[in-house]
Amino acid sequence: MHALIPFCTSVPSPTFYQDFVEGLESALAELGHSSERFEFREIGALAQQELERFFSWGRTARCDLVLDLCCWGFALSRVRLWDGGSEVGPTIFDSFGAHYAALLFDQPFFQPIPVLQSASLLLCHPDRNHPELIGSLYPTLAARAMLFVPPATRRENDRSPERWSDRRTPVLYAGNLAPGAIEPFWPDEPRRRLYDGAAAVIDARPGVPLHRAIEEVRRSLGLELAQEERLSAHRTLEYFLRHRLRHRLVTSMAAAGLPIEVYGSGWDGVALPANVNVHPATDYRAYMDRIGDARICLDASTYLGGANDRVVQFATNGTVFFSNAREYLYEAFGEDAGFYSPLDFADAAERIRDLLARPAELEARSGRLRERALGGHLWRHRLETILGATGT
Repeated sequence: MHALIPFCTSVPSPTFYQDFVEGLESALAELGHSSERFEFREIGALAQQELERFFSWGRTARCDLVLDLCCWGFALSRVRLWDGGSEVGPTIFDSFGAHYAALLFDQPFFQPIPVLQSASLLLCHPDRNHPELIGSLYPTLAARAMLFVPPATRRENDRSPERWSDRRTPVLYAGNLAPGAIEPFWPDEPRRRLYDGAAAVIDARPGVPLHRAIEEVRRSLGLELAQEERLSAHRTLEYFLRHRLRHRLVTSMAAAGLPIEVYGSGWDGVALPANVNVHPATDYRAYMDRIGDARICLDASTYLGGANDRVVQFATNGTVFFSNAREYLYEAFGEDAGFYSPLDFADAAERIRDLLARPAELEARSGRLRERALGGHLWRHRLETILGATGT
């Protein structure tokens, strides 16, 4: 089996993007398959030279599977064959009979899903609530299948010290903050009642997925929403809820007296107590070093039925984490992970304080988390899921 990985060269490096691509390439080789990258510079547009190179590649290449991270290679999916006649032919990938696996790894409304073109489109989503969300946003989308494929990790991302006792950071939070988004920022939005109402639903019931909260309020208000209004509501509210949760999590843990090291931009723009040490944002490789040095990591997630990439990196480093996204993560990591409700940060702070006072228990959970990560959450495991679904 031969896979092609579209690769955007203008994405800053190192980030999750390069790490994920390298993980996929290594996993393909481990499973006995070959792969190659097709490089392009701009997301959504191919330069003339890139287009000519793609046509030239398509005349002689073999391709059984496309692995498109974040759908950023969608421009390649749209390139069609043409023999100079009155009609254009199939897309180049369809002419190979290739399966096109779009690896979302972000909220669907932030990704160019509707413009993908493939007769064998497989949408690989990181949250089990996403099929319902995608169906509501894009009812005419012609995907052959949708598949739950949460982010994975690599053995090389374990940066933890040989001795667990050498970890120096009691509690770590790594993530940027938009200070202007921690309070509602849509005063002139024509659909303000919809936005306020959906935020209130999630305040009261934080386990409700965003798209269901929006739909609940839309119906109660008797509103009809155009496609762009639906997208704007999801994008605006997710951005607000994400940054508000990050801020509430860190400030609540700090108010309970926990010592926290915070890495990320924007935190210097809000008031924080003295037991929070703020550091600039780091690149992805240095981020792994920070995780490996921590005893406990905090996670603030809007993937309620799935996971972001942070948690698998925590686990492969044997770093115990506390997340609000229990549904899938409990299934994946069991009691060795920690969970909290945004309705009761004080309870989470007390349990974290108790764990920090029992290093032997923390170390034991650390080892079990790493074992679970390496046993079921490497890129090889995700590829086996995808290959099983496509039959390649």
